[in-house]
Amino acid sequence: MANLNKDLVLKNVQNLKNHLTDNQVQSLKLLENIGCHPYVIKLTTFNAYGINLTIQINDDLDLSKSTAISTLVKKGSQNDQRTNLFDEFLNEKIKTIDPKSDIFMIKLFQKSQNYVEKNFDKNDEILEKKSSVRTKQIRKKTDDEADTSLKKAPMKTAGDVVNRIQWDEEINKEFITVGYIDRFLGLKECSFNTFDWGDIVLADYGALAIPEHRISYFKFKDEIIWDKKSRLDNIFGSTGSGQTIRDVINRLENFEFKPKNETVSEQPESKPKKFESDNPNYFISVPINSFQIKSSFNLLNSDLLEYNDQVENFLVPDSSFHLTLCTLRIDSEQELNQIKELMNNSKEIFAQNFPIKIKFQGLEQFYKKVLYVKCYGELEKLENIHKTFLSQFEEKNINMAGNYYTFVPHLTALKINSNSNNRNLTLNDFVDESLLKKYENFKFGEEIINRIQLCKMTNIIINKVYPIEHEITM
Repeated sequence: MANLNKDLVLKNVQNLKNHLTDNQVQSLKLLENIGCHPYVIKLTTFNAYGINLTIQINDDLDLSKSTAISTLVKKGSQNDQRTNLFDEFLNEKIKTIDPKSDIFMIKLFQKSQNYVEKNFDKNDEILEKKSSVRTKQIRKKTDDEADTSLKKAPMKTAGDVVNRIQWDEEINKEFITVGYIDRFLGLKECSFNTFDWGDIVLADYGALAIPEHRISYFKFKDEIIWDKKSRLDNIFGSTGSGQTIRDVINRLENFEFKPKNETVSEQPESKPKKFESDNPNYFISVPINSFQIKSSFNLLNSDLLEYNDQVENFLVPDSSFHLTLCTLRIDSEQELNQIKELMNNSKEIFAQNFPIKIKFQGLEQFYKKVLYVKCYGELEKLENIHKTFLSQFEEKNINMAGNYYTFVPHLTALKINSNSNNRNLTLNDFVDESLLKKYENFKFGEEIINRIQLCKMTNIIINKVYPIEHEITM
């Protein structure tokens, strides 16, 4: 058991080293046999805050019994009381993280980083001192040396990208595709989750593992976000594209709550028309009207409001509950009538799937922006209807805008709108870990589905209901 725990500690340290970048932490040191502690981890200085963090591992190598101690690089640069509160916060959080996880240290670091950014002031004096030292080290450039300033910015490696995707919880790995060079077949694509991203030497027999130098590009959905040949980096933005993976996710996400007037730029001439026309404005869904489900949501909403009453701005009204089957773009009355006719003509095809019994239990999230209730039951019937609609839309050349995701039936509880005011908000601002635990296996109720609706997208927080353009009943 001791050897297993030791391996887990060392694995955590290695994973944390891989996770950290130069602009987050200056260095990480692992010290052995310090006093009564077999291991002590020192994180030197959070950038711009002048904070050092020490994590002491206890003698039985149980990570949940670790102790976190923060110290100031420069005495008097902050109120010492803040570091005491910081220590109390971290040592409480240590108890809430799974001690058997090999990303225990990464989670602890992320929590500490979030806390420091919210509660400590930037140490401008330290930054200015570092800047002054760097300035003194720079010699005056000759004409030849000036040419070297034109060199391309260093690009983040494929290994950096893999680490970022593995440890960034806001990146859904299901949407990541890897383009790589197969030694016999040439350029191939596979899902990120298909690969064994550990040490290639230790990979299991038959596992798909490739060396870093054979990776050509990464895609998020259908968009290339990192490309070695063209030096494109829209994950970190290291080559000056001005975009990061957060920008890509926000751009591609399909936010049903976006008001109609938000799809039009204040300066339309500066916004590509194609991007505008690719935004969905209608969706096909099945309504959810169960009294039991709505009562359960009222209980959940009460708990959410008790934790942070600002969440009210993002709660989905029960009058609009539905399961989305697919989204589309309709730009004319003729196209709208075409969809209505298609739905009517498909009624007999769909009839064999109805009625559909769906159970709702437990909570899950998308991108830390959407909290939803999970669905169980006859989901294959919903999948059949979803695929039928997409097939018919493709056949009729209908704009299927917004169908980026793998079909995941879900009932949305709250959704943080994508606009400049909410850009930095996440579910962590509104949902406590104890609440998630409380509703982990909570049964919200059941619904017998026998209708399909065509609805128009609108700001549901304001309008409370989606306008129903057409409906078929089985």
